[in-house]
Amino acid sequence: MKKILLILIGIPLVFADCKSAISTYGLPKYNESFTHFSYANPNAPKGGKLVQHNIGTFDSFNQFVSKGTPAAGLGLMYDTLMVGSSDEPNAMYGLVAKCIDVSDDKKTVTFILNPDAKFSNGTPIKSSDVAFTFNLLMKYGDPTLQHYYHDVSYVEMDGEDRVKFYFKTDQNSELPQILGQLPVFSKAFWSGKKFETSQFLIPLGSGPYTISTYQPGKFIQYTRNDNYWAKDHPTKKGLYNFDIMRWDYYMNDTVAFEAFKSHEYDIRNEFSSKLWATGYPEELVQPNKIIKNRMINRQPQGMQGFVFNTRRHLFKDRAVREAISKAFDFDWTNKNLFYSQYQKSYSYFNNSELAAPQTLSNAEKEIFNGLGAQLSDDFFQTPLARSYPRNEQEFRVRLIKADKQLTKAGWVISNGRRVHKLTRQPLDFEILIVMPAFERVLLPFKQNLKQLGINMDIRLVDPSQFADRLRQFDYDMTIHTYVVSLTPGNELRDYWHSSSATVKGSQNLSGIKNPVVDKLIANIIQSKDRAEMIQNIHALDRVLMWEYYLIPQWYIGSYRVAYWDKFSMPSVQPPYDIGIDAWWSKQ
Repeated sequence: MKKILLILIGIPLVFADCKSAISTYGLPKYNESFTHFSYANPNAPKGGKLVQHNIGTFDSFNQFVSKGTPAAGLGLMYDTLMVGSSDEPNAMYGLVAKCIDVSDDKKTVTFILNPDAKFSNGTPIKSSDVAFTFNLLMKYGDPTLQHYYHDVSYVEMDGEDRVKFYFKTDQNSELPQILGQLPVFSKAFWSGKKFETSQFLIPLGSGPYTISTYQPGKFIQYTRNDNYWAKDHPTKKGLYNFDIMRWDYYMNDTVAFEAFKSHEYDIRNEFSSKLWATGYPEELVQPNKIIKNRMINRQPQGMQGFVFNTRRHLFKDRAVREAISKAFDFDWTNKNLFYSQYQKSYSYFNNSELAAPQTLSNAEKEIFNGLGAQLSDDFFQTPLARSYPRNEQEFRVRLIKADKQLTKAGWVISNGRRVHKLTRQPLDFEILIVMPAFERVLLPFKQNLKQLGINMDIRLVDPSQFADRLRQFDYDMTIHTYVVSLTPGNELRDYWHSSSATVKGSQNLSGIKNPVVDKLIANIIQSKDRAEMIQNIHALDRVLMWEYYLIPQWYIGSYRVAYWDKFSMPSVQPPYDIGIDAWWSKQ
């Protein structure tokens, strides 16, 4: 490794074999002398208040465990060892750690801590705090985190300013970066306290904000820390400009939207196509009142869909899942309910180069040959679905195919109901939802299923019950969005790997146990360069789509943002985020 110049809080330092920035593939965008991210205004004034909203309630200030419903905005309280930018896909820059040293054999990584890094009470952050945090999360943290750090063997301290992580493998190139995302807890603060049941204990962090006041079910408010240690750090300069950040809570979005029109809160990232098209009164959408803005979004849109729980006997057969999928009419839904604002999801990595092409590439064929996987001839010969019924006649043909497919799979019609020909068990199921707005989408789907002799019950529950039932895998079908990055890796284990299928609280909601998927996830994590990673992701995407673990819904390649005209913002918007952290109040 070369010696490089570090610029941290404006002071040049030289460290051998220790880098202030890393990237999984390629080089970071910003060099060692950068003073701020290009989408931040280093001279942005501080002050004012930003009020956002959330639906439901909260009963915890600990977002790192699988219990309770954490409050919004808790990430504002924590700094991480390193931090990413919002205008490049996979780089990380030193923060609590001033630099990182990856060993030549790729089996260890050492972080040298920034001597200026402090918790909000002014006490310095030490290596013992970092080691304590990692061990605490591995013991009590959410299963998602435990899967994320699966290939980390252990951590040890090397004095007060160095901490070293040992890996189980040298084939996981993403490990240094994901460890860079580690938040840091105060060992002294948590001594004698139960991390896993802390609920409303206000934690000590090192981030730009602290909790100042709250009322469960009503609001949570954060106050900017004037003595924030990193306020002039290059990765933070020009960000976090509001004195107060607040989230108000509403029981449903109908009430929340009326509150927005009355300026009870300041900004909405609008997810309702109907409201975006018709809900905002003309007299309010004008300068000095409400601004409606569609902002470019180059972030992969992941996959949102109706998720089959394959732990249920009804959904173990791929043919059944495929047939039921045919009963969802996206084109009708988009035209009649969404004002044709959406695109049909065709990938688990929509809106990106990671989405598998329609037909199998030679590179993918080599990957599958190398796996020695037993895949059907149809898998290799059938292109991924890209076209969908455009009218009622085409959709009727689609339902006829679904009917034949179900019959072939052993589910026949008896007295108007779809039952198994041997057990006479009806092919009926329940879909679990948390948002009332989805009922208008589900009712036409329910009617289409009824034509196939299938009854689908819609079960609407409150957010707390919804979260708990998902953790327990207590549903037949539900709605979920898989969030992906431009450089997917270790988090895929928690989404789709066999090891997470029985871990309550994981995001493997489908209950996937597929050796081909397992091998492809391993390939992705062990990829030597970005080109190899992309081909492996294409192969994984193709298998996931082929297996019909969910019914794809829709996505949109932009942010629909409405906000009251009280803010200023930089002229540059980051391509992978709305960039609210860089806004400031008009003076």
